[in-house]
Amino acid sequence: MPRSRVLVALLSAAAPLVFVGQVFSVTYVATWHNDQARTGANTTEAILNPTNVKSTQFGKLFSIPVDGKVDAQPLIVSNVNLSGTPGGATRNLVFIATEHDSVYACDADDGSIIWQKSLLKAGEIPSDNRGCGQVTPEIGITATPVIGFTNVQGVIYVVAMSKDAAGNYFQRLHALGLPTGAEVLGGPVDIVATYPGTGDNSSGGTVVFDPKQYKARAGLVLSNNVIYKTWASHCDIRPYTSWVIGYNANTLARVSVLNLTPNGTHGAIWASGAAPAVEENGNLFALTGDGTFETTLNGAGFPTRAISATAWSSSRPPGTHSRWPIISRCSTPFRSRMRMAISARAGRCSCRT
Repeated sequence: MPRSRVLVALLSAAAPLVFVGQVFSVTYVATWHNDQARTGANTTEAILNPTNVKSTQFGKLFSIPVDGKVDAQPLIVSNVNLSGTPGGATRNLVFIATEHDSVYACDADDGSIIWQKSLLKAGEIPSDNRGCGQVTPEIGITATPVIGFTNVQGVIYVVAMSKDAAGNYFQRLHALGLPTGAEVLGGPVDIVATYPGTGDNSSGGTVVFDPKQYKARAGLVLSNNVIYKTWASHCDIRPYTSWVIGYNANTLARVSVLNLTPNGTHGAIWASGAAPAVEENGNLFALTGDGTFETTLNGAGFPTRAISATAWSSSRPPGTHSRWPIISRCSTPFRSRMRMAISARAGRCSCRT
């Protein structure tokens, strides 16, 4: 199997994690690029500055051997209570997910492995690359997980892809407790979905999600107690459409299904792994690549090779989600390099390369 090493440099204190009714005084990176706006900013940095970030004071501390390639962003939570586990005490943890379908929890201060969890079921292996060299030689956990505190211990939500000896492919949503990596909340759950439409992989007016045709590229989102996941294709190999599926963060029950190209094709959400952004009022924003463009969910659609930005609401009741185009012509040939800056107060968003 392929092996990788995660290099760790000196880490600084991140922003305090605040929840309604609770304050967790922790260092954390619980989602892709630190916050829901995907800024990657640490506005409360108290240690690093231009005078001490230099070769004599800042650099590699250690490396952590893992069992596969790492495409997902490592996440960090400090002061995780490990009482009742070997070694006990409280640790600052960094969580690492690999394309070999493993999740690691490591001590963020010395790199020691606290636990390792394989998300493969008996008789399964990670997916092959599906004839596409974008993620190779195997596809397991590609998307950056997201961490939530739906219970006292905290939970890391992960989407993993695998296959069995019979050639069946699976994508599953896992929920692992932070202290031990044990499956919690009744997980894992197989990702299955259908949506009304006549587009790719449809039959009788229903589009079907086929797990082998997709890679979970963009990061997971946790918003209004719902875990949202989007998908990309394998090298634009058809059939595929554009899926957004939501799961209850407490039960892992599926609560919403949205297809952005139900009467057409393409529309993969790549974003170089970036998770959809969330603005203050609960709207989610994502960039879709070279797909059939529709102004209404039941429109006939018309094709465009431009990248389009799409928004949908996480604050509406499950089953009532809609989407609308925000940008229809942010021209660039590099869908993986697109970025979106959102100004919720001004009601604007713009494309950046």
